[in-house]
Amino acid sequence: MSTMRSIRRWTGILVIARAATLAGAQPVTVIEYYNPALDHYFMSSLQPDIDALDSGHFFGWSRTGLTFQAFADPASGGPGANPVCRFYIPPPADSHFFSAFTNECAAVLAKIQTDPNYRNFAYETPSAFYIAVPDIATGACPAGTIPVYRVWNQRADSNHRYTADPATRALMLAKGYAPEGYGPDAVVMCTQGATKGDTSVRVSGFSPFALGCDGVAATATLYRGAEVEPMLARDPLDANHLIGVWQQDRWADGGAAGNLTGVSFDGGRTWSRTQAPMTRCTGGNAANGGDYPRASDPWVTIAPDGAAYQIAIAFGGGLFQPNSFGAVLVSRSADGGRTWGAATTLIRDGIAAFNDKESITADPTNANFVYATWERLVGGENGPAPTWFARTANAGASWEPAREIYAPGGNDSTLNNQIVVLPDGTLVLFFSEFDTIGNATTVLLRVIRSPDMGATWSAPITVAQSLSRGARVPETGTPIRDGANLGSIAIGSNGLLAVAWQDARFSGGARDGVAFSRSADGGLTWSTPVQINSVPGVQAIVPSIAVRDDGLIGVTYYDFRSHVPGAATLATDTWLTTSIDGTTWNESHVTGPFDFTTAPFAEGLFLGDYQALGFVGSTFVPFYVATNAASPTNLTDVFATLRTTSVVTALPAEAAREAPIVRTTRAASAPPLPMTPELEKALSDSAQLTLRRRLPGRTPPASE
Repeated sequence: MSTMRSIRRWTGILVIARAATLAGAQPVTVIEYYNPALDHYFMSSLQPDIDALDSGHFFGWSRTGLTFQAFADPASGGPGANPVCRFYIPPPADSHFFSAFTNECAAVLAKIQTDPNYRNFAYETPSAFYIAVPDIATGACPAGTIPVYRVWNQRADSNHRYTADPATRALMLAKGYAPEGYGPDAVVMCTQGATKGDTSVRVSGFSPFALGCDGVAATATLYRGAEVEPMLARDPLDANHLIGVWQQDRWADGGAAGNLTGVSFDGGRTWSRTQAPMTRCTGGNAANGGDYPRASDPWVTIAPDGAAYQIAIAFGGGLFQPNSFGAVLVSRSADGGRTWGAATTLIRDGIAAFNDKESITADPTNANFVYATWERLVGGENGPAPTWFARTANAGASWEPAREIYAPGGNDSTLNNQIVVLPDGTLVLFFSEFDTIGNATTVLLRVIRSPDMGATWSAPITVAQSLSRGARVPETGTPIRDGANLGSIAIGSNGLLAVAWQDARFSGGARDGVAFSRSADGGLTWSTPVQINSVPGVQAIVPSIAVRDDGLIGVTYYDFRSHVPGAATLATDTWLTTSIDGTTWNESHVTGPFDFTTAPFAEGLFLGDYQALGFVGSTFVPFYVATNAASPTNLTDVFATLRTTSVVTALPAEAAREAPIVRTTRAASAPPLPMTPELEKALSDSAQLTLRRRLPGRTPPASE
């Protein structure tokens, strides 16, 4: 059954709800929703609709953050308030139509009686809400109100969008929608106030992949419909243009059926989905370079000329097993992420090596240069894994041969290599270095620098030692596969470098918190690590960092402060904390609580080794995964949350404010951590577990 038809079946409840609402005679808020699978918009002020859509009862719908004010009855709205009729249009439209003009409502009703094309239209209510109307000749709204516009998608699956935001209207017209209404601006209603506010948008949905699309026999549990490990890029030319990538349909023993892509042109409020041909499930084959059964570690970047590049590892077979193979692939988009070109192979190996944890960075100072980096594990599970690098100097037309640029020595490894570019063009490559002496492994967070676009590289500079234990479910000890011993780096427009990672130094080694360090001299020196998660008594994991153009630093992370000891679930929240000086931090809630124990299990409960954080102007955009407790066949989804409210209104701008601050804290460093033999072993075990988890096809012992 279609989603909108399901909402149509909800109508009986809606009528009851309207009767209850009328008694209160209060103003109402009309909330807009979007479904990317349908590419349809819907609006409602009725609480049963809102509850059903917000809860996921009708799957795939998310708030866009756009609302406008109306009234529940004519008495509340005054003599100028007209009833708004609501019709359901059956498939192929599978949509709704609203009008505040009695002549339009009557015309549709007449067609239902006389026109076969309208026979199955359903007249759901003559008064979904009440609102003022414009002058039919000029489109002018009454004093104290602002226009609501109607635009039509001009498709067989007819759908209208109603918005009081002129920028949104302009965007829809640019996409080919047609204006409908009165006066030169095509106005259909007049509202006393409208907001363009904070919202959480479900970016992903059900799996688009057919079972068996990878062409190989299953070797483990496939979490069909599960999305994990997202990354986000923003367009330097268009602040409202965002591209996100994530793993789709995660396998328990490594990788996913493919990586998917989400594209937004309105600052993250609505998204469309597409894919690059990097695995068989996403259209890859021998001809286009994507003939692989699995992919992982998606990353994306947008160059200053608007071209987008995404990168992934793609592979088949178990690590270092006969007939195993793997590669680092790049795909380019010339149209903002709507479509993606054939996969370019940066490196391909067979049984002798495995390439992992790659990332890609477009040079913001020169659109011709794009940089890729990863680690290459050689000779077996315990072999060395130096940092490798490749670049294009001609905007992706070709790539220079991949090469090793840093080796820690012996059988030591790097992991989680990421590049940022300073304003003067210097490259700063951030990574984790795993050094093993005897049976003990330590982890250093380090950077190397290149003044010549990657031609030469400096000696390593240490940011800090990583002292991470990794997270577990408190009651059961079930491992959580998190960001232990990894980190996230960001750069501001002024060249400020900022790093966040999980670290147990602030709790005497008892549990991981979120550590922060920064550099004001291009990565040559770094500040003493400080703790920035506001509730130090609970585990805080998987930090992601970004620096807005105005210098505000943002860090998102998960924590378990909502968990009730003894509960069978693990209540988890996502938080955003911000600071202008790295010392005082203001924390706000992003989402949750959700239950982490329902996440896919891939050598631990797994939402990703990393999440993402971006921004649009003064709005931070956390891009993250949360579980879906109400949907056992769709365990997780990717969400984008907009964290700043702006207002388009004829009333006082009461909602024009930052997201409510939950807690303000001052960051503090920690005294040297007493390194007892027990703690040293725990940290070493955590480091070694991080290294083992990168290996696809491995069956971990129960003790992990």
